[in-house]
Amino acid sequence: MSIAYINRGDVLGQVMKADHQSTTPFYTLDGCHSGLVSNVFKALISSQQKADEEWTKMCEHPKIQDRFRTQGIHEWDSRDLISWDDPTILFTLTRMLDDDGLPIMLGEDRNRERFGRFPHKTGSTIQYVRDNVRDLSSQTSDLFEDLVTHLDFLLNRCNSDVVDDERYMDGRAGLSIMGFLTFEEVKTLRSTLLGGGWSVARDEPIDGGVRDAIRHLNALLLAAERRGAGIIHRKHA
Repeated sequence: MSIAYINRGDVLGQVMKADHQSTTPFYTLDGCHSGLVSNVFKALISSQQKADEEWTKMCEHPKIQDRFRTQGIHEWDSRDLISWDDPTILFTLTRMLDDDGLPIMLGEDRNRERFGRFPHKTGSTIQYVRDNVRDLSSQTSDLFEDLVTHLDFLLNRCNSDVVDDERYMDGRAGLSIMGFLTFEEVKTLRSTLLGGGWSVARDEPIDGGVRDAIRHLNALLLAAERRGAGIIHRKHA
């Protein structure tokens, strides 16, 4: 059984594989159906706890049923009937596709490429911003809290602290999902990036690095916002 939504048309994955000299991973932000991504994630967590109510509710959605059918799956009443691992289910059921069934790419090539491998030790644009923003006020402000919370959603929402193991970091075919945002969370992150409440760390290792990182991140967030989409943050080792 093929899973077309992971590899077909994944231009950024091809760019990543072609760059043999880099030692840092490549990162992508993929548009996803905002109304589905949280529900699918919750259903998968509940299924791990042997509770089927969330899974049953999720499978009642017509888009979920359609995605299963296009992948040759016609029985989905139980999680045990699906052989895919959790990251494959989350990604395949929620990624935004065009009318031809191809993945919708967010933003321009230059923004995706710059975001994908930031020139710092981790290679992660989001991690670089997270490490180098500081609260402007003497006491933590709501704006700053919103900023770091939503950056952390992209960095850590699917990690072992949430799901008890590293299954989302070690999916089939190298699929590694770090986190995601709903459409409303995309709007919140974008507004906090562009608003006040934070400053750049005085010891920032790259002069102008945070501003450059935010420029490319914001372009991808804006593209998602215009489509009414959430985003999934993936890491390509």
